[in-house]
Amino acid sequence: MKQNFLEIITMNGQASIQDLGRLNAQHLGFSASGAADEFAFLSGNKIITKEISIKPQHHIAKINNKLGNDAAIEITLGQISFKANAACNIAITGADCQAKINNMTINNWQCHQLHAGDIIDFAMPKTQLHSYLTILGGFTCQTAQQPWLGSLAQTVNEMALGFTGEALRVGSKLYFSTQNQPVAEATPAQTTQLASLKANRPTTAPALFYPQQKLTLRVMPSRLFLQMSSAQQQQFLATEYIISPDSNRMGYRLHVKPTKTSSPDKKILTQQLRSQYLLSMPVTYGMVQFPDNEQPIILMKERQTMGGYPVLGTVMQTDLFRLSQMRPGGEVAFSLITHPQAQQQLQAFYQKLY
Repeated sequence: MKQNFLEIITMNGQASIQDLGRLNAQHLGFSASGAADEFAFLSGNKIITKEISIKPQHHIAKINNKLGNDAAIEITLGQISFKANAACNIAITGADCQAKINNMTINNWQCHQLHAGDIIDFAMPKTQLHSYLTILGGFTCQTAQQPWLGSLAQTVNEMALGFTGEALRVGSKLYFSTQNQPVAEATPAQTTQLASLKANRPTTAPALFYPQQKLTLRVMPSRLFLQMSSAQQQQFLATEYIISPDSNRMGYRLHVKPTKTSSPDKKILTQQLRSQYLLSMPVTYGMVQFPDNEQPIILMKERQTMGGYPVLGTVMQTDLFRLSQMRPGGEVAFSLITHPQAQQQLQAFYQKLY
């Protein structure tokens, strides 16, 4: 039986297989992992699904349902090229890597057809970090690969365990099924339907979702934050931060933005309060850890499962998707949001993209 795949022929950035991650594995000590930018990831799955006229068999109310969760290739900072050994339709979303098929520039946030022998190149994006290459049915890095703990997502620190395949490199093959790929010759009716779909799909990145300059992260306050004085709370919320070059898929490290009126010796969190929250505890996506140097760490998709720093709150998830696309040097600040408000916005987010 012929195997169908895209083969990596050049690579100078980073790439991995990602879906929505293993959401119920943290109690076992494993990272959840998953696509850093779920907006771009889910948009890619939605675009490719609409393109070849696959209609959902039932309404999706929960993330755990698999429709829209086909594993994609997450490409960080571009600089990668693939060669197709079989015809397929792919969608590209996320950071604009000025992709080209056989040296012809193609648009981002669209679906494109590849034929056997075609080469698709991704350059370094001018802005943002992560691009997503999606296909109906998803990619795997091994033939007949099965999800591990419900996911195909790759995690750098757990790669040595061998459950999610080897790290992607030049020569790696990304396998896909041709069962749901469109036939080479479409009927007139199919051509008309595809043309209608193409007319309605986005041709540019949804600019309203991503911040143009500074990002304000909405935070659900922790018990520690609520124990702080009003002056301490306002001091934290009034502080502006810069994303550190040390940031990655495990966590975004922030540095206080220097100002003419800043007082570096004035601590936000008192030692008395800090000493009450130094025991290790389970940590989750979006927690804002507050080390003794008061340079916050925001836990991201490949976070550890336990932590010992005090936590001031948890950033709402849709803001974390935005944050994941920001580069070192980007500016962020914090504001407060209630848990019901954050939950309502997250539900609306998934309803729109499923």
